[in-house]
Amino acid sequence: MRMLVRISCLLMLFILPAAAQDTSTAPQDQSTSTSTTEKPPKEKGPRITPKYEISGGFAYRSYYQLNGLNPYLNGWYASVDRNFFHWLGAEGEVSGVYKNQGVVVGNTGIYSFMFGPRIYPLGHRKVTPYGHVLFGASVLRNTVGPFGGFGVNTDTTAVHSWEAGGGLDYNLSSHWGIQIVQFDVGTSNFTGSNQNQGFRRITVGIVYRFGKK
Repeated sequence: MRMLVRISCLLMLFILPAAAQDTSTAPQDQSTSTSTTEKPPKEKGPRITPKYEISGGFAYRSYYQLNGLNPYLNGWYASVDRNFFHWLGAEGEVSGVYKNQGVVVGNTGIYSFMFGPRIYPLGHRKVTPYGHVLFGASVLRNTVGPFGGFGVNTDTTAVHSWEAGGGLDYNLSSHWGIQIVQFDVGTSNFTGSNQNQGFRRITVGIVYRFGKK
């Protein structure tokens, strides 16, 4: 009997320190597991459609002539887009391109004033594709300097015009972006003939956005 009591006492001496150690380490394990728990990633906010977009930059346009030449003219463009929905806006655009074609042909300038819808098939993103169809007027101004006894002569012709195309914008921030490229085709019949007088145009530029739709 005494032997059993002694054995029981020895077992209690071993069990009590082990139980006390388990009790003291349990909160530490719990705090460690809590501290190492990763925070859930933040959700991205909804894409914001700007109310207005202003763009301007470089333009490169072809010009069909009855003499068989089809030179390209360099210049500028500027446009304003008013968005009504995340996928649809109304755009107004003006542009001017120029080329000096020599003494005989003269110094040529073409000015265009267009208006029409702009469509964003995917809405506004980091890289935003869009398309548009614009209608309006184009003005051809050609100045020939003094030659062969004749003085300076300037001719101005205004015609109906249209263009259609699209491009890509890259958004640098909530306000600023880059028009990576825009490609358009259209018609301006300055000669009044039935021959096809279509043109091609490429533009690149800077975009500024403000307001929220």
